Amino acid sequence: MASPAQLVYTVSCATGVPLPTIVDIDRRLAKGKLRTKGGRGFNAAQMTPLDAARLLTAVLASPQANAAVDAVERYTQTRFDKALSSDKLFGTANVDDLAALPARHSFVDALTAVIASISTGALATLMAESKDGWKPRIEVFAFTRAVRGRIRIAGLPNALTASVEYVPAPAGIKPGRAKKIGPSRTADADDSVGDLEQSRRGTERTLLSIAALLSAESGNER
Repeated sequence: MASPAQLVYTVSCATGVPLPTIVDIDRRLAKGKLRTKGGRGFNAAQMTPLDAARLLTAVLASPQANAAVDAVERYTQTRFDKALSSDKLFGTANVDDLAALPARHSFVDALTAVIASISTGALATLMAESKDGWKPRIEVFAFTRAVRGRIRIAGLPNALTASVEYVPAPAGIKPGRAKKIGPSRTADADDSVGDLEQSRRGTERTLLSIAALLSAESGNER
């Protein structure tokens, strides 16, 4: 598996976010017990799809590096928005490992599953079996302060598309009542933080780079 330094470097190169910023985010996640830890050399921490998903969530959903832990915790507490998601969630795409996600999964859970699928799972198999270099089209979208995200997978060989949107768990915002992703604020929003909101978007370019790193390191272990 990949080391923290390798994952940080890969995410920086793929997203274009300066390496010192990603290093700072990673450090804060490790301190907040949201990243696998280890020693040095052969005992160094080995990164997993969950570690990668948390780091990418922090990059997308943190307005600043010092908000990384809060961002990951917020998106860990999300649930899918039934009204604005594909009827069968990721099952619509007919990709077995993504279809197996439980109904109560979060944005972070889904991103972890997508990275694992591209790395060594069903999506990796589909890409390997493709004769024309096919790759899925994936969009990952998140707000930096509001809690709203989307993961969309399209361009599959079966011509299917899966799109799942995430909102706070029912104790916060009721999924069926939230509006589609956009700059509007909900009635439950904290007005003390001001009215300016940002959103960030990543694509398969970043996910494929992360997956390639994880799958290469997995292969080296065998």
